[in-house]
Formats: sequence, structure tokens, C-alpha cells
Amino acid sequence: MKEFSTITLDDVKSKMQQKGYQIFTDGKPNIIGIRNSIRDSNQFDDTCFVWWNEDGKEVSHQYTITTHPGYYYLQNPIAGNRGAAILVPGQYIEIWGLGMHRKKQYALCQYFGNVKVYRDNNKDTKLDYDPATIQQGMFGIDGHHAGLNDADVVGPYSAGCQVWRYHQPHEDLMQDFKRISAKYKFKKFSYTLLVQEDFTT
Repeated sequence: MKEFSTITLDDVKSKMQQKGYQIFTDGKPNIIGIRNSIRDSNQFDDTCFVWWNEDGKEVSHQYTITTHPGYYYLQNPIAGNRGAAILVPGQYIEIWGLGMHRKKQYALCQYFGNVKVYRDNNKDTKLDYDPATIQQGMFGIDGHHAGLNDADVVGPYSAGCQVWRYHQPHEDLMQDFKRISAKYKFKKFSYTLLVQEDFTT
């Protein structure tokens, strides 16, 4: 398994091809989260690669994110006795649209398609990926940022969403998405979640 910090965009593209996942070349963005193998839930220790083709050139970015809920929602799950939601790795085609996350920020919102989530219901601080708990549906798994204060820990900023640590890069990305979606005439965005274990040395 590769060291997390050494995973590159080329590694991501190669793994996508190996898995048979769709890679967009028509102006739509490829949004790829990678989950760290560490199972401590309260750190922004995951990463996100985003790239798209525009006017014959590739535009790419990398972001610090979390792909799982923080301590607060592990211990106080929104879904009550079903437990906190943790997105299951995979490719989710055309699940997101641009909109307002909780009426507070412009973000990628789960308007269009189902996702799969693990349900972690033992209320400790360790992430549990039990296949027996997987549910599929519309759970409000959005792609948003952690507020204007650029939080040091995840805390209450994620109940299972894919959350950018820093607000300005996320806001800039949303404006890019608004622009290219108008330019290339699409309204739906796809998301792929990989894990560190996907990458060998």
C-alpha cells in the first residue's frame, strides 16, 4: 500500500481505469475522493482530486477533505438509532447538482441519485465499515466545506458528507463548476470514492 501523501493524479487515473470506472473527457469534472486507511474519524486526513478538460487543456486540483463523519455525529447520529452514515467506496454517477447545502453555502447536493452508506451505530470514535449495515438511498451526502473558520477538526461539520477543510478553495471550485456546467451544458455531477488500500507501492 502506498503512503497516502505519495498518491498522485496519475495513480488515480490508472486505478480508475483498472476498476472500469468512467472517466469524463467532455468537460464534466472527475471528482475523486481518497479515504485514508486511518480510522480516526475527526481529522481532515483524506484527499480529493478534481480534473476536467476545457478547451483542449486539462485543469486539475487537489484538496484536503474528510470522507466520513466527525466525532459529534458518530455519537449523535442524525438518523437516530440507524447510526451515522459513512459513504461506501465506489463510483456514483450523476448524483449531485449545484445547490445550497442546508441553506448556508453553495455546494454539491445529492439531488439526483442514490448512494450506499455504512451505518456506524456504536457511538464510539472509531469508524466501522461493516458490510452488514449497508443501506442505499438519498441520505443528503453532499460535497461542501467546513464553514468560514477553516476548522482544525471535523467535529460537527460532517454527518457523512464529503467535506472540504478550507472554504475558499471549495467556493472557487463551485464557481468553476457553475461556469463549466453552463459552458458544456450539464447539470449533474458524479463522484468516485477510492481508498488508500486501492493503491499498491
